[in-house]
Amino acid sequence: MAEEAIQETPSITQLAETTLSDARNTFRDGITRPFAWRITQVQALKNMIDEHEADICASLFDDLGKSSFEANYSELDPLRNTCDYFLKNIKKLMKPTSAALPWYMQSSAKATITPEPLGVVLVFSAWNFPLLLALDPLVAAVAAGNVVVLKPAELAKSTCTILKQLLPQYLDPRAVKVFEATRQECAMLLELKFDKIFYTGSPRIGRIIMEAAAKHLTPVTLELGGKNPVIVDSTADIFVVARRLAATKWVINSGQTCIAPDYVLVHSDVMSLFLEALKEALISFVTPLPPHESAYADEEPTDPQEQCFPHIINAESFARLQRLLEEVKDNINFTLGQAAEETLMIMPTIVVNPPPDCGLMQEEIFGPILLVLEVESTESAIDFVNSRPQPLALYLFTSNEELGKEVAQRTSSGSVVVNDVGVQFNVESFPFGGVGESGMGSYHGKFGFHTFSHMKPLLVTKTHGDDPTRYPPYTKKSKAILRACLRNQSILTVLLIKFGFKKPSKF
Repeated sequence: MAEEAIQETPSITQLAETTLSDARNTFRDGITRPFAWRITQVQALKNMIDEHEADICASLFDDLGKSSFEANYSELDPLRNTCDYFLKNIKKLMKPTSAALPWYMQSSAKATITPEPLGVVLVFSAWNFPLLLALDPLVAAVAAGNVVVLKPAELAKSTCTILKQLLPQYLDPRAVKVFEATRQECAMLLELKFDKIFYTGSPRIGRIIMEAAAKHLTPVTLELGGKNPVIVDSTADIFVVARRLAATKWVINSGQTCIAPDYVLVHSDVMSLFLEALKEALISFVTPLPPHESAYADEEPTDPQEQCFPHIINAESFARLQRLLEEVKDNINFTLGQAAEETLMIMPTIVVNPPPDCGLMQEEIFGPILLVLEVESTESAIDFVNSRPQPLALYLFTSNEELGKEVAQRTSSGSVVVNDVGVQFNVESFPFGGVGESGMGSYHGKFGFHTFSHMKPLLVTKTHGDDPTRYPPYTKKSKAILRACLRNQSILTVLLIKFGFKKPSKF
């Protein structure tokens, strides 16, 4: 009787090696380099978002409790904008640019700089914006002509599943590969040699990524987080400050955002007013307006809590936040409601002047908890910020324009925003990235294209009219001429040396 061949299931290591090998073959074949391929892929990704908007929103609701409005506002629409940017600009970004040459080379040489795709890039996504932080760097990498291996965030299970289902249907499966892996399996993935690693997540994991990449001299871009400060000056419009802070800190993903404010340094002159305004802003978010007071009186009212506050990603994160709050229970100034473990809901909470050694002051919060600290002056606020690791974002509220410039100059952070919160992420002309503990490298718009490109210089020279001055044996005059050219001195200086009107320097 013939024995049936038993087919073994390949290990995760074998799958990773096969995926990388196939990806390298695709890149070597040049499939991803042409403009037509790149533009087709970007358009296909935009089509995927438009045609499966409802399914994508459902997955984001399942993972994080995001309403359809927030899913579009914070993830799908920014992705559409990224696609639109590249659809409009890929050809221009691909085009070689001329480089300036010194005068003595201009008649015999031509210099250009051409963006060249790096090869096979590995993109690690993050769970807090599981669609945006997977596909935004992916679009930039594809637009730059790379092959991409995408490792979606395993904690956002529904979004991970839908990415695995949809991406092969819309994008070239030879060049865009979705690779699911647990945290433990990611360590194995990092043993392989990629041409670029792009990671979004925590500084702790960022260090692991860098250590693994160093073995292969693989370049990395790290989009990390940090404790983002807000400085509220005594001249600020406190009620505007409160609304803008509350909307970004609590409404957008319940504070599970790398650019969310972590703590607020409030001038003592306006501390009481600020706390009252912050509470009023929160309460107003969950209090439906009467029709005669609403700007959109003809619309049907929505469930304000469903609209406002997503839930915590999982039970582990919920327990962590509860533990941190328990440490400072005597400093809790206000909360909008009780936590509910069964729904993973933690309502917006304000903690005032917590102990400096408590967990909330040491860790990035990544949840709907805002720390408010009283300071005696803007100077002391600047000193406090500078005593801590560099944040991804720094926010300042003031009516003093010069103070805004001063704070930007005297502090170090990934970005600075004056009189608003979080809006910098949506500016395509800005590089988005951190510094120090908050990351390295940047993306968005042309910066994303350059992150996934090698800017290759090309210098083409002519061979006729070869000047013997550049060759040994050197004379005093030829040495002086060569030095003058190397230091980019004027053609007049060279002519004066050549015809004996200027004495060569002593070498």
